[in-house]
Amino acid sequence: MEPHVPSPNTVLSSLPELITLLKSPERIRIRFDPIIHMRNAEGISVENLYFFDELAPQIAEAGVKQVSISWVQIYRKVASRLCRNNWRVIEISAEQQKDEQNYMQITARKFGLQLHGCCVPGWPRSKCIDGELLTRLHPSGLQASPRKAKGQRAACGCTESWDIGWYYPCRHGCLYCYGRPLEKEDQKIVNQ
Repeated sequence: MEPHVPSPNTVLSSLPELITLLKSPERIRIRFDPIIHMRNAEGISVENLYFFDELAPQIAEAGVKQVSISWVQIYRKVASRLCRNNWRVIEISAEQQKDEQNYMQITARKFGLQLHGCCVPGWPRSKCIDGELLTRLHPSGLQASPRKAKGQRAACGCTESWDIGWYYPCRHGCLYCYGRPLEKEDQKIVNQ
């Protein structure tokens, strides 16, 4: 599902160095998303929800407190990419998603983490990109845009930003990505 993404432990092992560079864990928000339930043509199911049990204590130990979560959204281009790669989404009920949300809230509280739902129905509107917070955290007090980002889902509270994964191919190549994951045709360009 994520062909070029480093392992979670590799990524998390870089947190102390990143915190040193940024001078505060407050400047980091971990994204545990999307939460997926998928099955391939051979009937093998893949879910990532319960991996949060392993990640939450490592995130908390590093001093990071903010975590954004969301469930996979299947846009037309995502559905086509999954189909080309012989994967399909396993639909879950609203009740199952609510149970999963409760599980994540309980786990987060256990480790002193604050969850933010990225366009999660029934949750407060979150700002994964928060211009006010970015302004407050900037060492020189430079102001980030407080204006709402255009072209986002109605439940999105993000402020204006430049999503590099939307405009340029991302090297990670995640099959569920709604942006522009690096695919075989893009790899030829990158390698030139």
